[in-house]
Formats: sequence, C-alpha cells, structure tokens
Amino acid sequence: MRDLSQLYYATNREIRDLLLSGKQRITENVLLELLRDRGMLCSPDEPRDALVERLSMLTHDYTDVCGLLERRESPRRGEKTSTISIDIPLTPEELKEFIEEYQKDESNEKVTHYKKSTDEFVMNVTYFDPDYSKTRLLQWQERNATIEFVKKDGRTELRLPATDKARAIVDNIKERVEAKKKMPVTLEEIELTNLTSAEDRTTFFTKLISSLPHFPLENVSRLRVAHSKSKDLSEDLDIEDEEVEDAAEKMLGVVENVALSGENLVASEMYQELKEKGFYITSITWRARQNKDPYTIVEFDAGFEDKEDAKRFRYSVHGVLRLKHGTYTKHLRQVDDDEKAKLLGLIEETARKVLEELLAVTQVAPDAAEQADGGV
Repeated sequence: MRDLSQLYYATNREIRDLLLSGKQRITENVLLELLRDRGMLCSPDEPRDALVERLSMLTHDYTDVCGLLERRESPRRGEKTSTISIDIPLTPEELKEFIEEYQKDESNEKVTHYKKSTDEFVMNVTYFDPDYSKTRLLQWQERNATIEFVKKDGRTELRLPATDKARAIVDNIKERVEAKKKMPVTLEEIELTNLTSAEDRTTFFTKLISSLPHFPLENVSRLRVAHSKSKDLSEDLDIEDEEVEDAAEKMLGVVENVALSGENLVASEMYQELKEKGFYITSITWRARQNKDPYTIVEFDAGFEDKEDAKRFRYSVHGVLRLKHGTYTKHLRQVDDDEKAKLLGLIEETARKVLEELLAVTQVAPDAAEQADGGV
C-alpha cells in the first residue's frame, strides 16, 4: 500500500532525484551556492553526486522545495507556436462570454482574460500537466496556455502554444461558438494536405525562408526531411535512419543555395535525385538579417508536427543577435513579448501567402491539362 504520509512532504530521496535530473539547470556551481547558503563550504573538485547527497540530506521546507523546482524549470525559449483561423469574425465581447462559460465549467483551471484592443482579445489558462515518467516532485508541472484572438478580414485568427492542451481549449471554444450562433464553424490551419508532391512541400519551405518582409535569408542551419513512401513501405523498400540523415544533409546544401542565389529548385541535380527518392522537407531552422534599423539577426524555426501528412504547422523564434558597436553579439538572446509577437506574425502571414500561391498553381495545372485534352 502507498505511504500516504509522502503526499504531504518531500523525502530526501525525492530531493536527490530532483537535483540529479536537473543537471543542465542545477549545475555544480549552483549546488555549491545552495550548500554555501546553508553554511556548508565544499570543494569545487568534489563530485556532483556527493554534492547532491549532502544537499538532499538537509531539511527542506516548502519554500526551499519551491526554490529548487524553480531552478529546475527549463527556459521558455524552446516553446513553439501554432496558428488557427476561425471562419467567422468574433468580437472581444463575444469572446469574453465564451471564455467565462469555459471558466465556469473548468473549475480546476485558472482562467484570466483581457481586451487588448478593439479587435484583439487574450485568454490565459493555467493548468497542471502530469508526466508520470518524471520523478514525483516533477510529475505535476504548472503550465500556461496563452491564446490570442484577432478579428481580421471577416475571420478570427488565433495564436496559441503548439500543445494538445491549447488545441483542446480551442475546440472547446469552437463548440460554444457553434451552440451560440447555431451554425457550423470551420477551423482552418496551415497544412500541406492538398500539396502531395515532394517538390511542392519542399518549395513551401524554400519560399517561406526567402520571402519574409525585411528579413532576407542569412543561412540555413538545420532541416529535417521525410520520405513520401514511409507510410506504405514494401519489402523491397527499406529506408534506414542513416539514409534519412544523409538526405537531410544533402538537402541542406541544396536549399541554402537555392534560397540565397534565387536558383530554381528543380534545376538542381542533387535535388532531382532526392526528389526521385521521395524525400521532402518537414521542418527548417534558419537565420535572417533585418535589412533596416536595428539590423537584427533572427533565428527562426518552422515545421510540421505531423511530418507525413504535413499537418499541425508550428514555428518559433529561437533568439536574436544584436548589433552593438559594429559587431553582433556572440550568443542568441531572447526577445521580449512585443518583438516576438511581430516576428511570429511575419511567419504566419508569409506562410499563409506562400501556401495560397502554391495551391493556386496546383489548381491551374489540372485546368490547363483539361483544356488541352478538350482541344485535342
């Protein structure tokens, strides 16, 4: 039977597991600092395990445990964003009503909201996300899902974290809108389901990274590829991980050259070879240099969570290099919320525009073929 007393305090073993599992955040220097705050001076040459053992055997109150958990938390830099469009315009007043209804039904979550402007509304949900693969003190982590609603051009655009929880909240709000307005509501996302060829899917990314307004491409640092036949592999078709990695490395050079020089993608012999094998890009990381003041270099990332079907588009801003005294900072720095919102907006608008252009081209091609057949 489970010891119920452990529900009310953290044991030395749990403190030890917490410290050991946070090697990147709770470094040896941090451990030495924590021990020094307790009046214990230890040698910097002492092994990490020994420092952890010493610290975990000390008495920790609630504040101490919370302090360790805060130090253990990962930075927000890796968070990715998604965008969804609702096919009807919703006013801030309507959104407030739907969100307050959601708040009443979800009593175990903390929901806040505010009107940002005449066409913008923001909703924030604080919830606990269980992960039973972690040590007990880390199994229930507090998370935040901030969803921004913007009424624009006869529709409502949403920006949300690329998590299952955020999508579940959006689906919940959608159901409330449908019940209130007594009409079906469509959620539209950036996805390449109607672009089935490897060439079109790769072109989506090459056009995206080379079309951001005022942010011409600097370089491509990483990309991932998938194989168009990975869903139905036959016995005579075996795609190994090494082959995928090799294809990604070759594609990296092709894409960077195409995007920087303006060369036609289909003109590259190496790309033709990769295309014939069925490889296409699923995500990409690149840097772009702003061509106006303050000439910032930004590292972007974009891709599809569902790689095979090219669905659930997600993207992020890893950080920026600032220009100071004629030289750029050596390491990426985080951007503030306002600057990040503008950069994410650039990706959203550009991705939608590129997708629209590609879909228009694919629709024109069958029409032209039908006309040619009819003329014969």
